[in-house]
Amino acid sequence: MRVFARMLSCWIVASCVAVIACRVQAQSVLTLRGTVLTPETVYEDGFITTKDGRILAAGESSGQALSGSIQTDSIILPGLVDIHNHITWNFLPRWRTNQLFANRYEWQQLPSYKIALDVPHREVFQAKGLPCDADRYGEVKAIVGGATSVVGGLGPVEPDDNRCIIGLARNLDNYSGFGDPGIINHERVRYEVFPLEMKLGDAAQVKADLESGKLKSFLIHLAEGKPSDAATAREFRMLDKRGDGFVRAGVSIIHGVALGKSEFEQMAKAKVGLVWAPRSNIELYGATADVAKAKAAGVKIALAPDWSPSGSDGLLQELQYAATWNAAQNPPVFSNSELLAMVTSVPAELAGVEKAIGHIAPGYYADLLLIRKRNFGAYKTVLRASPADVRLVVINGVGIYGDPDLMNKLSAGRKLESVSVCGQPKLLYMDPQENIPETHKSFKQIGQELESQLAAWGGSLAPLTACNTPVQ
Repeated sequence: MRVFARMLSCWIVASCVAVIACRVQAQSVLTLRGTVLTPETVYEDGFITTKDGRILAAGESSGQALSGSIQTDSIILPGLVDIHNHITWNFLPRWRTNQLFANRYEWQQLPSYKIALDVPHREVFQAKGLPCDADRYGEVKAIVGGATSVVGGLGPVEPDDNRCIIGLARNLDNYSGFGDPGIINHERVRYEVFPLEMKLGDAAQVKADLESGKLKSFLIHLAEGKPSDAATAREFRMLDKRGDGFVRAGVSIIHGVALGKSEFEQMAKAKVGLVWAPRSNIELYGATADVAKAKAAGVKIALAPDWSPSGSDGLLQELQYAATWNAAQNPPVFSNSELLAMVTSVPAELAGVEKAIGHIAPGYYADLLLIRKRNFGAYKTVLRASPADVRLVVINGVGIYGDPDLMNKLSAGRKLESVSVCGQPKLLYMDPQENIPETHKSFKQIGQELESQLAAWGGSLAPLTACNTPVQ
């Protein structure tokens, strides 16, 4: 069990008085060597030293021997922060619509959507234990794509029915592992798919929580459709009236495809962020948010994959897609370092956790992504990387997934499971939690149970990632 989930004292789950057993496991000092991206600075011969899940030091090694260090032959960067996903849907296969839509409400009414996605998802969620399987499969999928933190995973119906989210990626909206005493479902990030459908009382409470600081981040889906769709564009004006005005600091708009210069200027003035999902937008609507205008207005922009049925399988893949889109613009909208910040430091800031993750610096949590070195330079290597290039994913100083040589060094003594990603052998640590039986299943068992359920509905389990040939 990772250190962040092993708090010094056990905690009581609110309303259920259900005690989760805790263990404290000391972690020795660990030093990793490679090319370090902070992401603002590049240390070509860099190092990162961690202890007990935190970064102690990082920088240029300057030829120091650094006794006991591990030479990773990798680019080391902060773990990717995915603040827009629908994790429990990502076991479902890719949805080929072969048409474009005016807005999200159109495709949600299609019979093909209900057959391919909606009904299978609903049936899985009605089966005992399978919602946890769907979430843990989706979290592994996110980790394979380089993410160490996610938003949009399994949420609670009862106070502790989503305890199975403990132990893999950090769930920033339900269990980040940052707080003390670490009570589940009491995070300061709220994720809302249909903010305009909130009850007035709930909207007023969110506003009050933002003003008091009880809530640090309100992530909302809005203006998702074609730029020319009047109903989609109108959602921004409706939002500004909702709860006496949600165009305020702490709010970030997800999608925002139908927004223009005036809306972005209003957002920048109010310190409202934008979460960009280009692949899903272009697949469904043939266009994406005007990020050039958003950037010019001064809006902080994060990048996220949405979900794998129409977006990317993971954040690393979405970064590659965004980099390709960016290269096609004349001139490019973003620099390479800006693109990297859009999946690390910026989403951490929009989620209100910028003092914990998203950077490599002393005191930050040791959430790291290691990418195989290529001959492109550090930034281009990361932007062109495929999941096959992921050498290691570290969460709270513990190796969770990666190449066997590094996993065997960082996670020796733990039960590791073999998986194959893009034809490459990898090892995975599923991190079983004491007193949470849903976390004791192997990844293989989870896949088999989901596959069996989907087969009954004529479907099949989505792969962890669509693979391409790594660039040499």
